[in-house]
Amino acid sequence: MQLRVNQRLELHVAGSSFPVRVEEVGDGRVVLTAPLDGSRPVFPAPGSRVRGRLYQDGGAWEFEGTVEGCARGPVETVCVRLLGPLRQVDRRTVPRRPVTLKAFVARVDHLPPKLTPAEVVDVSEGGCQLEVRNVWPELSVGERLLVTVSGRSPAALAGRVVWVQPRFERGRTFAVGVAWTAEASRLVRRMLDL
Repeated sequence: MQLRVNQRLELHVAGSSFPVRVEEVGDGRVVLTAPLDGSRPVFPAPGSRVRGRLYQDGGAWEFEGTVEGCARGPVETVCVRLLGPLRQVDRRTVPRRPVTLKAFVARVDHLPPKLTPAEVVDVSEGGCQLEVRNVWPELSVGERLLVTVSGRSPAALAGRVVWVQPRFERGRTFAVGVAWTAEASRLVRRMLDL
């Protein structure tokens, strides 16, 4: 597996995970779109350690690197010096607990936010997998969500969509992978006693 222009990946910066896209590859460096916090770009300080994770062909690959610099412009970018090759890793670096929980998903990036019924099929302190039926427009990678699990505390857990797979053998159903924010991870850890 190699990094290529236009691949989507997760960039882990200071305990937070952001969806980004590869803009350029070469010379032991990769240039990525700047992570977004809402609509505001996040520019990690030069020298910051980062980790990228790419999901493709049923597997997961990671790289580690240091930020060389950031550029503002029509497309804000972050240049990362790679500290080694892309390596295959276990997709799930934290244990997931199979569950069947009714939930509602608020799509934060839609105005007004859309509320959609869903089912949580597994959960961990890093994220969860949802099954969502008849959602329109379809969920997309990078979209921000608030997941409210029926009958559980805390009331709402914030995260971002990291992958979407259609499951049309069950009607118009989608399996959706969600990565929690750092705060939601702490809340889930307490909730599940992980």
